[in-house]
Amino acid sequence: MSATTSSRTTSSRTTSSRTTSSRTTSSRTTSSRTTPGRTAAATASVLRRPRTLGTAWVVWRQHRTAAWIALAVLAVLCAELLWLRGAMTGYVAEHGLAVPCPAEDDCAVYTAAIDDFRLRYGDFLGYNTLLLEFLPLFAGMFVAGPVIARELESGTYKVAWTQSVSPPRWFAAKLGLPVAALLVGASVLSAVFTWTWRSVGHLDHGLLVDGTLWYEAFDALGPAPVAGVLFGAVLGALTGLLVKRTLPAMAVTAAACVLLYWPLTTVRPYLVDPVTTTRSASSDYPPSLHGGDSWHYERGMTTPSGGRLPDAGCIESAGISRCVTRHGADGWYLDSHPPAHSQRLEWAQAGLVAAAAAACAAGALWRVRRLCP
Repeated sequence: MSATTSSRTTSSRTTSSRTTSSRTTSSRTTSSRTTPGRTAAATASVLRRPRTLGTAWVVWRQHRTAAWIALAVLAVLCAELLWLRGAMTGYVAEHGLAVPCPAEDDCAVYTAAIDDFRLRYGDFLGYNTLLLEFLPLFAGMFVAGPVIARELESGTYKVAWTQSVSPPRWFAAKLGLPVAALLVGASVLSAVFTWTWRSVGHLDHGLLVDGTLWYEAFDALGPAPVAGVLFGAVLGALTGLLVKRTLPAMAVTAAACVLLYWPLTTVRPYLVDPVTTTRSASSDYPPSLHGGDSWHYERGMTTPSGGRLPDAGCIESAGISRCVTRHGADGWYLDSHPPAHSQRLEWAQAGLVAAAAAACAAGALWRVRRLCP
């Protein structure tokens, strides 16, 4: 009896172990059937990340400290400009500077108020103007050194190129995020500064604050700083690709920005047709290049055949009548831009600078392809 019970128990255990083994085998088989599909999906998900967000995320991780500092500086500058605008407009309203003093009145109080205004706010406006004017140089130096040249100098770009990231894609990711951030920051700062400047820039024929006539502060107003930042950043990228050393690339970019600025100022007045004023040669003196809020940038003599003699040297060194006789002139001319031309000139220059930035970008892409082994 006990032997029969023992055999039945052994048989049941054997059957149970076989059932458990078959279930385990079935579950392993099922797992082996489902695991490859899940693994393939996970692998595909991992492989897709570097192509879309991976390089951009690395760029953010590398420069996040600089980005947060730049954002804080931008916030401080915008707050300072908002305060400056409120303070200047309040002073103008309190002292009646919005209306010029009539010539027949005693303007001593008016003149004293203008002098006090310049003493209080002239430096603030001047330093902000300089900051906007040098913004393209700072942007170019940042992109040339820390963003591009440092990667080439350390050789870390080779790691990205060996991980299914093509050189053009690497370059676009490295340049896209910093340039986008720079353009957004420059646009915000330029808009706030232009709004602040225009609250007082037209008062007293543009002479309320020394050195801030619209054509003197041209590179800090409207789209000019934004286009300049775009050009500076792309020029810095091209320089970084060519020099491949961090500090030398920053120095070369700074020098290039300064050198290229002078031709731009030379071409600027000819981007828009000027207003030309003429007068007879019988006048005692030629038209003045100074005075008012219009930009008087060229003067000279006209000949009977319709020719022009721009600012002949004898105007200053010899008598006016002898100068006219020597050149056979019959009149004077003066080319100028009134304040109404300011926005047309700004957008024309922005288009020219953007075209130069596109040329630099094409050169940078060509250089990236040449670097590819």
